[in-house]
Amino acid sequence: MVFGNLALRRLALPWLLLALNAAGSDAATLAGGPMAGPATATRVGVWLMTDAPAQVQLEYWPHGQPDAVRHSAPVTVSPERGHTARVELDGLQAATRYAYRVLLDGSPVELEELPAFTTAPANPAAPRDLLIATGSCSYVPDSPYEVTQNPFGGGFEIFDAVAAQQPDVMLWLGDSIYYRDDDFAPANEAAARMHRRWAATRGFAPLQRLLRTGQHVAIWDDHDYGPDNSNRDFALKATTLELFKDYWANPGYGLPGVPGIFARVPLGDVELFLLDDRFHRDDDAAADSARTMLGAAQLEWLKAALRDSRATFKLVANGSRMLSDRPSPKTLGGEGWHNFPQERPAFLDWLAAQRIDGVFFLSGDIHYTHLTERERPGTYPLTELTCSPLTSRVHPRPFPVREVPGTLITQRNFCTLEFSGPAGARLLRVAVWNAAGTRLWQKEFPAAQLRTP
Repeated sequence: MVFGNLALRRLALPWLLLALNAAGSDAATLAGGPMAGPATATRVGVWLMTDAPAQVQLEYWPHGQPDAVRHSAPVTVSPERGHTARVELDGLQAATRYAYRVLLDGSPVELEELPAFTTAPANPAAPRDLLIATGSCSYVPDSPYEVTQNPFGGGFEIFDAVAAQQPDVMLWLGDSIYYRDDDFAPANEAAARMHRRWAATRGFAPLQRLLRTGQHVAIWDDHDYGPDNSNRDFALKATTLELFKDYWANPGYGLPGVPGIFARVPLGDVELFLLDDRFHRDDDAAADSARTMLGAAQLEWLKAALRDSRATFKLVANGSRMLSDRPSPKTLGGEGWHNFPQERPAFLDWLAAQRIDGVFFLSGDIHYTHLTERERPGTYPLTELTCSPLTSRVHPRPFPVREVPGTLITQRNFCTLEFSGPAGARLLRVAVWNAAGTRLWQKEFPAAQLRTP
């Protein structure tokens, strides 16, 4: 699908209704979403955004049982949080598909398709068929979306291609928005400008079908945290953290006394370990060899979480690549854990010593896709799927290191991770798809091959 100028201008209509520019409108309308977060067996949080103050409710029912409709508690949306809301649905039935509808000031919002989600099994460790879609680097241009010869953002049909897969979960691997430099200045206007950037991106018309499909969970990288290659020194990081919470429905963010976006997301016998590679990160090129990407507290949390997990598949998701190496000793090779010469080797040694099974890494950032593999004497090799970009420009000179042959993709793409099979014979199938939804490659990882002998 190719967007011409007229079509792109039509896409601009929702932006004209954005929350922060909608003063004086007669009635609120839905400007973004709804979008379900990860569901447990009994509850789910649903995010949405309006274009004006309103009272929001959800009515919801088990799929095929509209007579069993229930209503959430009302939530008031206001300009202070960009007219965003998170509506909690409790008392749900396990392993049940629900349809739901948004009510604004008591009036139902009519959508082309009713959004839906499926709750987790009653047994939190039960094997289940599960499809996770993932990707990173989603750039949305400024209005009026004029088409240029080589736009930094394009290929927006990819969002519908992802939605067509009907994933149970969409995992956003960072750079889900792109702050611009003028979003941060002047300082007294930065919070409002950053809110507008989020609202403009989240209200983008081609994105809506995907937001309403399945459940969504996210991490950040530099561009949805701050400026390019930003780290713990970014002065507005507390503000960007609060904005991230306003626009996602993750189950948690950091620990008491340890701010950040890191969290655990159990999905049956698959578990996500979401990492924060920015809030506590030192400069990749700092002189101190003891520099850190994750920070001591988050790293200890990760170790404890991996030791505690009983999941067959343990997916460690990070914005920057974790297993790749520098192209040469004098070349950084882009951002990544390879630039932290003490922290990464110590963690990988710990992981091998603990004999933790089922670990698989996910990352984005680099604007091309590939698998990375690291052999480990006496145990299974570690594999990382780097999946990028969704709609941003493709890297013109990719430089993968430890690349699995045949997995380098240099076009806009998304990835899927499909989990299937009975207990004791579980299978992870990884695939990469182009913006039109055509599969580019596929690899299989039986759970038995991700175990220490």
